[in-house]
Amino acid sequence: MVVLPVSMVEEIGALPITTANPTVAHAHNLLGSYTKMDLILRSNLHFRMIQTKLTPMLGSLTGPMQEEVKFALEGHFPTSEAWTTIKPYHTILELVARTSARVFVGLPLCRTEQWLEISCQFTEQIFVSVCFMRLFPTWVHPLLAKTLPSIWRGHGYIRQAQKLLVPEILRRKELMASQKLEKGTMDTLLSWMIECADESESDPDHLAHLEIVISLAAIHTSQMNAVHVLYDLAAHPEYLDEIRGEIREVTRESSGWQKTSYAKLRKLDSFMKESQRFNPPSMLSYHRVMQENHVLSDGTALPRGSHICMPVNAIQNDPQITPEPDVFDGLRYYKYRQRQGEGHLHQFATTEKNLLNFGYGKYACPGRFFASLEIKVILVRLIMNYDFKLTPHQGRPANLKAHEFLFPNPDGELLVRTRGLNAESPF
Repeated sequence: MVVLPVSMVEEIGALPITTANPTVAHAHNLLGSYTKMDLILRSNLHFRMIQTKLTPMLGSLTGPMQEEVKFALEGHFPTSEAWTTIKPYHTILELVARTSARVFVGLPLCRTEQWLEISCQFTEQIFVSVCFMRLFPTWVHPLLAKTLPSIWRGHGYIRQAQKLLVPEILRRKELMASQKLEKGTMDTLLSWMIECADESESDPDHLAHLEIVISLAAIHTSQMNAVHVLYDLAAHPEYLDEIRGEIREVTRESSGWQKTSYAKLRKLDSFMKESQRFNPPSMLSYHRVMQENHVLSDGTALPRGSHICMPVNAIQNDPQITPEPDVFDGLRYYKYRQRQGEGHLHQFATTEKNLLNFGYGKYACPGRFFASLEIKVILVRLIMNYDFKLTPHQGRPANLKAHEFLFPNPDGELLVRTRGLNAESPF
């Protein structure tokens, strides 16, 4: 693996996919030939649907997402005004999985325990497999793949997804042909894929497999970030009043909460971005695998097959890029956006060459706008209806590191209580 300096961001970004391929790198990072994540090499249907359908439709999807968060919290979050211990990693996983499923497969499928188990556990098994197998040299991987239980389970969840989704895919295809598919079911990622897949992509087993792969990406990104934000809010409670005040202000100005309402939450957005700076999903980003020999402008020779990336964590914590990087300033990016001509910059979902968590340029993560909205929908409900604090005599739960990946502590605990009559959620 070749780790390049930030000065090469623009140059690498300008290389065509036939020279430096990010998709091949993603498949490689997730050991795609063993985990079956190499599906993304055979089709970019998921990428197209996120860009051309999901992101433009976020305005109309905000209401269903809010409805699903509200539904999920009623059955899976404490209702007592007494302090109750929770493990946010697992609680937020449930919320994110249900909210994502509402958008990806729609009602009633999104509320079936079978689909929720498939989408959550597939994600877990993939990362267990990747983190374990990468402890060993690559020549051992074929043997490990045959004996590792998490690989078997991952493959099993793909089969379960196909068994569950294929009949639904066939049903929707038939209804689409007769123009009888109900609108609520039509406006889902699964239906868009059915509608837009070309002949080589339209096999129901392929679509079902792709659906669970997309779920992995969405659940992992949103869950990790949301849990980190909750831990950081509990560790820095001085920001809660500021953020709640902003939500109240937007509520007063709005006639019902819509996608545009969340765009006005600049303080919450800033806190999310600062939390991500302190807790990036990976120490490395901007991955590419070279498809041909190439020499960079500084003379660095990159042979065909070499894996290149950039040290995202080191870059964004360079004092020349982020002043006082060791200080957690939840309003850091809010202040930046007050500067002349920078109001549209420094957002959680925007990309910058010095902040590469979502990549940069035309191959940046296409789902970052959905992730940003989903996290905000969940956090607004939680922040306005609940109080949070760290457990006594313990600081913020320490993160876990595996290779370049960074995870919130699955066993970390927070104390939570409902705000009762003071609950103020705008939806």
